[in-house]
Amino acid sequence: MAPLPYRFVRLLFRVSANAFYEIEVDGLENIPPDGYPTIICPNHSNSLTDPICLLSAIPKKKRDMVRMTAKETFWQQNTIFSKLIRCIGTVPIKRSKDYNYAKVDNSESFRKLIESLEQGNCICIFPEGISRYHSKVAPFKPGVALIASETLTRNKDREDFSINLLTVSLVYTHREKFRSNVLVKFNPPIVLTPKHHSLLKNITSDGQKRTSEHAIRELTSAMEEMVRSNTLDAPDWQTLRIAHTARKLYAGDLGTRISLAEYVRLTKIFIDALSKAEVSSPVSETENEILNGEEREIIVERIDAGNLLYVDDPDQDKEKENRSGVDLLLLSKDLAAYQDLLDSYGIKDYRFSRSTPLSKLELVGRIIVRIIWTLFLATLALPGWILWSPIFIAVKYKEHQIRKLPIEDNFDEITQYKLLISAILLVPIYVTALFITLPFIFVTSWLVPLFMWLTIRWTEDLFQACRSCISLTKLLLLPDGEYNNIKIFREELKSRVQFLAVNELGLPVNPENLISRTRPRGMGYFSIKSRRKKDYNEVLRLWDVSAYN
Repeated sequence: MAPLPYRFVRLLFRVSANAFYEIEVDGLENIPPDGYPTIICPNHSNSLTDPICLLSAIPKKKRDMVRMTAKETFWQQNTIFSKLIRCIGTVPIKRSKDYNYAKVDNSESFRKLIESLEQGNCICIFPEGISRYHSKVAPFKPGVALIASETLTRNKDREDFSINLLTVSLVYTHREKFRSNVLVKFNPPIVLTPKHHSLLKNITSDGQKRTSEHAIRELTSAMEEMVRSNTLDAPDWQTLRIAHTARKLYAGDLGTRISLAEYVRLTKIFIDALSKAEVSSPVSETENEILNGEEREIIVERIDAGNLLYVDDPDQDKEKENRSGVDLLLLSKDLAAYQDLLDSYGIKDYRFSRSTPLSKLELVGRIIVRIIWTLFLATLALPGWILWSPIFIAVKYKEHQIRKLPIEDNFDEITQYKLLISAILLVPIYVTALFITLPFIFVTSWLVPLFMWLTIRWTEDLFQACRSCISLTKLLLLPDGEYNNIKIFREELKSRVQFLAVNELGLPVNPENLISRTRPRGMGYFSIKSRRKKDYNEVLRLWDVSAYN
């Protein structure tokens, strides 16, 4: 049974993680129950936030305790992070890079992990060995396979013994942003038994016990491939960006009617296809580089002239596609140019998907409705903002302290501080609210957390109403000629993406067929549980970006 400090910290993590993110868990049926030796192996892209989200996603009834691992340098610190890590039974792992790449000895840590497995427990190791902010998953290190090999060798005479290697794919849409979506996907486990002779250590001629290097590499490679296939693993950020654009052109109408896991899987299909084009990235690592006025005018003029950017002759190009498939390089360039154009206007793709555009009067009416809705939501949320204000102030202050250039090197640090500050301050805020309302404590004990949660939900809808109002205003100010030109370009580009999707990627002609299950839509327009997003890209900010993190 998990110790009391572990239970308390895990509960705190669960509350803060689910308040900060919208976490979707997929593949819970793949988690072996307590008593079955299990090694959880996730990708590692967001420092301390990854284990927090992981612990939040694993149901207590599945695994009462997961023994985490962390870099040994945390044990040399006296911060709140290191104290929390130590109190939940985390095992320290020495990294060569922390010791000037000298050889390190992890035998004692490995012994603790192996003994934990032999008792039927669950441990977690990040096979990448580092936390990294990149578009691509780092190569897996052989540590997990070596631990599995040693454990199997020690228990080779136990016929009923087995180890489950449970790979996990963690996907953040915007890892450092409040109310971003996170996918925690538990992949089918790789079950190892002592019958896997290639993993058992054998006595060599010099009397040493060694495992087949080929078996270790093969197992490590299988784990890595399983994780990569269910993440947004791309060679660079630009490929990821245009893959999202292609997905929207092919199946933008689906929105969030498909699950986040299906959304990731569909985007990954386009990533794999477009990565073959090897397009260099014209955008920064974190934000879109908006076209300047002159560049935008050139693109619009080329569209107006019928050149459709990089495709000089549409009919000839279509004929070429029918003969030998889509020219991925040209398609990638056009997808990037189209997304750059949308970003320069600050208007999302779905605004150009209507068969008949909204009239000026309709646009003005919708803007007025959203302004009224924004004011109404702000009135509802204002008292709750007072409760949340200590967390908002502390988070902004800390973010300002650590925000440096290049900003991507600090995203994981920003996220972990946001999460942990929220977790630490939630308890005193709650206790203070109960003390102030002491005569009515039986009511406020449940009313305060409910009201704080509703404040988050009202604030989410408020920001979306503001974003929509800004977008509609920009659409209102867009000249009719430019709207028509962009729409023509979009339709031509969509037909090429559809050709690629159906004829080369094996996707259905009707994207609606990709919806594997009916997703709950909430109570009418407003759902207490979660916001009914139009796109998984939505977070709490007043502008949209197409560069996913």
